[in-house]
Amino acid sequence: MKTWIGVDIGTTNVKATAIDETGETVAHASAACVTYHPKPRYVEQNPDEIYGLFVAVIQQVSEQLRHKNASIEAIGLCSAMHSVIPIDARNRRLTRSLLWADNRSEAQADALKTHPILAKLYPQVGIPAHPYAPLTKMVWFREQKPAVFSKISRFVSQKEYIWYRLFGKFQIDYSMASGTALLDNRRFRWSALAMDYAGINASQLSDLVPTYHQEKLTQRSLAKQLGVPVGTPFVIGAGDACLANLGSGALDTGVTTLTIGTSGAVRQTAATPARDPQQRLFTYVLDETHYVSGGPTNNGGNVLEWLSKHLLLKDTSELLAMAESIGAGAEGLLFVPYLLGERAPVWDAHAYGSYQRLQWQHTQAHMARATLEGVLMNLNQIRQIIDSQLNKTRILHANGGFTRSKFWVQLLTDIFNTPVRVNESNESGCLGATLLAMKSLGKLESLEEGVHQYVRFADTYHPDPSQTKVYQKAQREFVKAMAMR
Repeated sequence: MKTWIGVDIGTTNVKATAIDETGETVAHASAACVTYHPKPRYVEQNPDEIYGLFVAVIQQVSEQLRHKNASIEAIGLCSAMHSVIPIDARNRRLTRSLLWADNRSEAQADALKTHPILAKLYPQVGIPAHPYAPLTKMVWFREQKPAVFSKISRFVSQKEYIWYRLFGKFQIDYSMASGTALLDNRRFRWSALAMDYAGINASQLSDLVPTYHQEKLTQRSLAKQLGVPVGTPFVIGAGDACLANLGSGALDTGVTTLTIGTSGAVRQTAATPARDPQQRLFTYVLDETHYVSGGPTNNGGNVLEWLSKHLLLKDTSELLAMAESIGAGAEGLLFVPYLLGERAPVWDAHAYGSYQRLQWQHTQAHMARATLEGVLMNLNQIRQIIDSQLNKTRILHANGGFTRSKFWVQLLTDIFNTPVRVNESNESGCLGATLLAMKSLGKLESLEEGVHQYVRFADTYHPDPSQTKVYQKAQREFVKAMAMR
């Protein structure tokens, strides 16, 4: 039996999934990541710990495959985007990895927003000015840690760090590079404008390669450690936002992907990069003919966790049941979900959350309903921007942990007033990495062929007209509430 492995190097978990040639999942492993918060607004991980998890999940999957007498054709990589690790001249890391959620570079992002260079930079790189972008973190090192900055030989992401450990090469795919705010993503080269602003040069960044780039694992000791044959091809793959779109089957015009995990995102795939005049959308590279544009939110499933652990002190299943017991619109109660600042649609790291129009009759159940509605109405604002800049959404492909709740998915359908198709598997990043690997090795002629053959769906939900009418009015009120953030 021939199998293909996709590895998703996330910030919550590192996961590996193997599928056979029919698309059936035949092996899976997952390992939880440890995240550090040494100071307020600092969010870090240890790159060596993440590499250890990467090794562990491949070991587990290859062991499962051995028991099934299965061969490994290739391993494709997916990774969370926007991490930053400074490396010295001896290729040793100088700090832990700074993650996308790390907001220490707020002041640098604020300065970029008002700098005249942004008018030229955004059209090149397609990334809004925000502390999630590695560009602002590089400026933070230069301004706040000059002693460390003087020792930095290069900046890499978590995936580049792992790739170097595997192959001894500093290489970055176009997709991961497009999330740094340093890539001219129309010309597929580092932006001189961005590098000059960061105070670095091209030698301090990895070599750019296509997302189909592959290397064969030749180190016998490392192959033995991973449990894979010497010569196994590794395909460098892409960033998680792009591969989630691919793995969820969202390549066609008018198909929009919505993901809610810890955070959330709304995205569309197109043949050309989007450039929002108000700089509210990102654009990442899937490959040279597919761009993924959209908006990420800091506030997704983590908001329900906050409600559970810090405010109402009830488990999430009980909160969902409470929310379902309340009618659409929560009797006028509104929730603005910006508990961790916000990326899209407002791109304001200083934004804060709030309940608005709170009155005597509102109960804990109303708060639970309003919280879920607020998260979804914020995502709907992102969808509306995407529709105006790319193509009108005709169907949503939904994935992430929230799809386990039929109530939450129906709520999404009603608020968006759009049919929602739920992916059968929530491992869209792993599947996307696998499809890229298959195309890289000639198993697929196109990504569209891969989507047709391997992406599967569970249920399809349709809007309830009586509910959508309520939410059309509620959405207008939510927009007013957003302005009061």
